Amino acid sequence: MVNFQPLKNYMYYCLDRCIQMEHLEDPFLDIGCGIGDVSVYLAKKGWNGTAIDFSDIAANRSRKALAAFPNVTVRKTALDEMEGSYKTVILWDVLEHIEHDEAALKKISTLLAPGGKLLIAVPSNPEDWRWDDQFYGHFRRYTMRDMRRKLINAGLKPILFWDFTFPIFWKLRRMYTSVKRPPKVDDSDNENRTKESATVNAWDIPVISFLLNHSTPVWRLIYWLQFHLFRHATEQGHEFFTLAQMEEAPRMHGTEIPIYARRQDIR
Repeated sequence: MVNFQPLKNYMYYCLDRCIQMEHLEDPFLDIGCGIGDVSVYLAKKGWNGTAIDFSDIAANRSRKALAAFPNVTVRKTALDEMEGSYKTVILWDVLEHIEHDEAALKKISTLLAPGGKLLIAVPSNPEDWRWDDQFYGHFRRYTMRDMRRKLINAGLKPILFWDFTFPIFWKLRRMYTSVKRPPKVDDSDNENRTKESATVNAWDIPVISFLLNHSTPVWRLIYWLQFHLFRHATEQGHEFFTLAQMEEAPRMHGTEIPIYARRQDIR
């Protein structure tokens, strides 16, 4: 559902508030950049960074989208080939496509500068698995508990969890997946479905989609209400943000990075 423009716009709304509240800064790394829309959004703010994707189609789309922004470099490459140090890493709707997700998080932790932050968006609540998960090539959905554990195992400190779907987008998804017939997909071809996921939209019901996409004043009110009243409804929606931080103190010889998993650390 991330390709549904009103939801994408709400994700940007939440991103702006995360930047303000948690002091995110560049340089950034946008992993699995897709069509480059998140990188474009940050580039327009004057941010410097790098956008990567392992798909030729996605990388080419991103290069075109970012052609006017020399402050952002686009690379067609896999995560495990990346090096460098970034203050903000963006991982939106990518982790669920990676079979070995914990290994990916550990690799990302090596790319974060001390004090750097990782902003993840993932589908949540396994009981909300629907045909669109299969369509886009997902391996799994996450619970807050699972995500917290995987971040800590990667040496990262979870800072916040925000749902960005409940109740409006959660309800719309329930309705869409009930009304629309599931497209035929090849169950054995997760890699190609992942490569195509940023450029296809399972949520196109012509008249309804047009009306929903062009109700801007209504959506502004919905965004304000959802953020202030429901962003902590992580056990009710179908997708959430997680923000995690690389500790500023270096790892001491013979000791491990402290583990922070107390409930009061999670907002």
